[in-house]
Order: sequence, then structure tokens, then C-alpha cells
Amino acid sequence: MFTDRVAIVTGGGGGIGLAVARDLLAEGARVGVIDIKPMPAELEAYGDRLHYGCIDLSEPDEVTAFIDQVAAEFGPPNHLANVAGIAMWGRDGSVVDMPLEHYRKTLAVNLDGLIAVVRAVVPHMRKTSPRSMVHVSSVVGLRTADNIMKDGPLDAYQISKAAVNSLSRSLAVDLGREGIRSNTVCPGSIWTPMTDGIYADEARVQAMSDRTPIGRVGLPEDISAACLFLLSDKASFITGVDLPVDGGLLAKLV
Repeated sequence: MFTDRVAIVTGGGGGIGLAVARDLLAEGARVGVIDIKPMPAELEAYGDRLHYGCIDLSEPDEVTAFIDQVAAEFGPPNHLANVAGIAMWGRDGSVVDMPLEHYRKTLAVNLDGLIAVVRAVVPHMRKTSPRSMVHVSSVVGLRTADNIMKDGPLDAYQISKAAVNSLSRSLAVDLGREGIRSNTVCPGSIWTPMTDGIYADEARVQAMSDRTPIGRVGLPEDISAACLFLLSDKASFITGVDLPVDGGLLAKLV
């Protein structure tokens, strides 16, 4: 499905981003992966179809230089999967009294980092076809939810993800006539390295499973499958969409 295509994946060092990078590589793509963490061992087998960069998304010049390198080596990217993100579960709270540095750090990665990648990728995308991007957001970008690690709000994370949804729709409108599609995938409760601290408690896993109509917590592969669909030609008439992949959680909460 992605043979001879070129893709950029952020956050590919673990969790959902790793699943997306691995699945794109398995489908024949050449992939440039950005993560602040070292390359996972399971990606080593892909050799000359993988270009991995240990890069901080809050450094836009580094992001641009890496994407320029990938484009020079593999060709202009057809696809972008913006997966990288952070959540400060134990420190997030209300913007009324939360330390502003927590809010700013969350936005620096989840929104500003995403924008830096888009700004670096789109000029290359304009030189190839087909073209699509998907941004991993969250159901809390669509509907307010409490901080699962403590009672109270999750404002920094929720604001950052709501902004990602809005940005994606704007990109869909702005770039649609150029044949560039933009959508978001909005995960519900997903067990990844980022949420290990949450789901280390078996009682919390059971409580979230009971809360979800499908009856389980999601896995990175669930989100990757949705991302690859939206990136693929099968979704050629889909743009500007926020797709919940949450086991029915939003349907139950609405």
C-alpha cells in the first residue's frame, strides 16, 4: 500500500509512533523517523529504508535540517504522521493555578513541535503526489475529561490537543486544492510507554476497561491502523476529519 512512498513519522521511538513507523516500513515505505529517544532495536532490521534522527521537536532548525536530509536521500515525503507528544499527568491541572512552565512545555511539544514539522515537510510535499498527513490528537481534544492520575482538570494537555484538531482542519482547507489532505486520529485510553504510570495499577486498567464499551484498553496497533488508513489512497476523499479511536468511549460519554 505504501511501496515506494516516503513518510515522516514523529515520536517513532516508542508507543504509537513506533507502531506507525513499523507498519509503514512493513508496507514498503521509506521512512524518516524523529524522536528525542534513541532508535529502538526493532527498527534496525529496516536498514536503508529507514533514516532515524534523535531530535528535539522544540528545535525547529534541527527539524528542518533532518527533513531536508530525508528528502535528499529518499525523495520528497508523500506522507506525514505527527505522533510525538507529551502529557504531564502528575503536574497538569487548571490554568488558573498550574505553573505556567508546565503549560508552556506541553504546548512546545504538542503544538509548536507539530507546526515546525508541518512547516518543514509541506514545501517538499508540494513536489510529489499523492500527499497526506495525519496528526495524533486525543479524545480530550474533543471533549473535556478529568486527569486520570488525580482529581481535577487536565488543561495543558487538553488545550494542546484541541489546538491540534483545529490546526489540522485549517491545513485541510488551506492545502486541499493542492491535493494535500490533513486529518487527526483521536485516541482514547491507550496503553503505551507514556501511560505506563497510569496502567501499572491493575485496578485502574480494569476501571478504564469497564468504562469503555469495547471492554478493553487500546493498544498502539489500534491507532496505527487508523493512521495508515487516513494516510492511504483509500482515504483520498477524507480530509479535515477528527477520527476518534477510543473503543466507543466518546459515544458513552456524550
